[in-house]
Amino acid sequence: MADFITWFEIPTKDFDRAHTFYRNVFNKQMDIFEFSGIRHGVFKLEGQLTGAIVESKNKDSDQYGPVIFFNANPDMSEIIDLVKENGGKVLQPKTLITNTRSADGMAEIPKNLIDGNIGYFSYFEDSEGNKMGLYSNS
Repeated sequence: MADFITWFEIPTKDFDRAHTFYRNVFNKQMDIFEFSGIRHGVFKLEGQLTGAIVESKNKDSDQYGPVIFFNANPDMSEIIDLVKENGGKVLQPKTLITNTRSADGMAEIPKNLIDGNIGYFSYFEDSEGNKMGLYSNS
């Protein structure tokens, strides 16, 4: 399952409140990153699938809950086409993930990635109205 599901996101209405909640309830530290202009509190989980709390741009919307990201390697374009062909809809096209340093400058995505590229993501809505994500390295 670890290679099928690559990431999860928990949307927040109040990022700071959610950060305090998850840190205190689960006793897990988070690095705060800004990816593509959106704050993420990335859970520090060693050797496990990980994810983040994510600052919601639409604080009034209850339409979507947590988002699961599926592995879309080697070609995200093929999976996006299959989403559309099978009754889903693309909410955000394939997008380069940018900003690889935490807000405080203390944490950094590993430099062993090609040219600092940490991959691409896309959001889609499945046939049942669930928001889901795709992730690929290229």
